[in-house]
Amino acid sequence: MKRIVIGFVSLALITIPAYLTVTSQPAQTRCSLTEANAPSVRGLRLGMTAEQVIALFPGSAKNKEMKAALDKAKSTTGSETVYLSFDPSTSTNKEKFAEVGSISVGLYKARVKGLEVEYLGATWTTVDEWVGKLSEAFKLPGLEAWVAGPSENPNKVLKCNGIEIEAAIQGGGASIRIWDTEYSKGQNTNAGEERKRREFKP
Repeated sequence: MKRIVIGFVSLALITIPAYLTVTSQPAQTRCSLTEANAPSVRGLRLGMTAEQVIALFPGSAKNKEMKAALDKAKSTTGSETVYLSFDPSTSTNKEKFAEVGSISVGLYKARVKGLEVEYLGATWTTVDEWVGKLSEAFKLPGLEAWVAGPSENPNKVLKCNGIEIEAAIQGGGASIRIWDTEYSKGQNTNAGEERKRREFKP
């Protein structure tokens, strides 16, 4: 499957990681969140349309390369996952994105399937401290419900009903990543079938 990467975002920021295989530390408290009621982070949420995302960053369309990607992101029929990185300074609402360093979203058929927000400003000494802050701000289950993720950086993952939320810290900064795991399963299945067809020898 073709993928388009715009800006300085790394694929790892939005690509759905292999957290689905992390089973060594089952959550003790069930998270019932779904795509429909997933947290809204600075106005960004799963399921929102490409048009709604673009409206938050109207200045981004001035870049020719970005404009081409935005047009693809609006497509409801394409099979491409479009990855976009936005500079908070291009938003008309600077206060909404205060202390935000970067924003990345992944769109499939014109809908947000993954998002990440990286923060500046406050320093977090442990990932548990950051998890506590996120749980308080977004009314998420407590620390006991989060499991350690596979990333090299300190991170923890909250497994919910069709979505997962990752809290991570690096260099004192912090980030939150939210993605649709049902979409992830579909993408992995499609990739596997495509590989089988490619390698099949009649």
